[in-house]
Amino acid sequence: MTSRCEFALLSNLRMNAGLTGIILALAFVSSAFAWGDTIKPTAPGNFRVTGLTPFSVSLAWSPAKDNSGKFSYRLWSSAGLGGSGITRTLPKTATSYTWTLMIFPATSYTFRLHAVDDAGNKSAEVMVGVTTAPDTIAPSTAPVITVEHINDTYVKLRWTPATDNGPYLFYDVWINGQFFASTGAERSATIEQLTPETTYTFAVQARDYGNNLSPFSAPVTITTAAPNSVDTTPPTRPENFAFLDQGCNQVLLTWTQSTDNVTPQSLIRYDIYVDGFLDHSVVGVGSTTVFGGQNWISVFDIQAVDESGNFSLVNSLDALLSGCP
Repeated sequence: MTSRCEFALLSNLRMNAGLTGIILALAFVSSAFAWGDTIKPTAPGNFRVTGLTPFSVSLAWSPAKDNSGKFSYRLWSSAGLGGSGITRTLPKTATSYTWTLMIFPATSYTFRLHAVDDAGNKSAEVMVGVTTAPDTIAPSTAPVITVEHINDTYVKLRWTPATDNGPYLFYDVWINGQFFASTGAERSATIEQLTPETTYTFAVQARDYGNNLSPFSAPVTITTAAPNSVDTTPPTRPENFAFLDQGCNQVLLTWTQSTDNVTPQSLIRYDIYVDGFLDHSVVGVGSTTVFGGQNWISVFDIQAVDESGNFSLVNSLDALLSGCP
């Protein structure tokens, strides 16, 4: 015969087993529903261009809808190297975006947009084409030249950036009123094979993507030194060039400091280049911090320079930069 206590215990066990079964069944149904979602989001509506400059395209659209309520947008642009295009992922709350990456004046682009839910169902794609406006605005300010080194046969110049309405600026160097060379986006130049004890006048002019020209810089006149009157021996190459990835696109570069026949170590300058462009310079130290693109392999170069402007051999390394957590 079952006692009252035994009966109550058996009843509780049956009730708990029943609740457990219901919970497991609900979890199974919920999981099956999530994995079995085959309903596509609706397509974004009224996809359109709302603004246009030579260097940007502003887009807008009406929201998509999805039965799950959990979706995001994929916005694709035909802009990109090699015609591969670029894709941006945008949250479900987004109804507009201004595209600036790889946008150039007087150039045609195609933009495509669709919604995709958490189960991977994609909406129909909407598309719009546009041609950016030409760039007719010239850079408004002139570069300002600084003479960094004068030797008997060369001079090194550096200059400030011009000011323009767009991000793409290139520079031309003029000598004695005649065009000499373009440096691209680089804002420095070492001009060699000059004649000793000779006077030269230099000027720099900026040119934007639309070939609009800035005012000329103020002319800078220098006289090269007499032959063999200055130090011509370069410092030693910075050795043991290495890096420490500090995360968030930050890298600590280290090296063994160079030596020179005239300039003390405390005054030797180190020029740091990232992917072929001068990033910054430091003096009299054996380390510096640089920043690069996320999850990107960057090439770092270092070159020592003494007070007479003699350049050491270049030391290089490749570094894979990690992104932020």
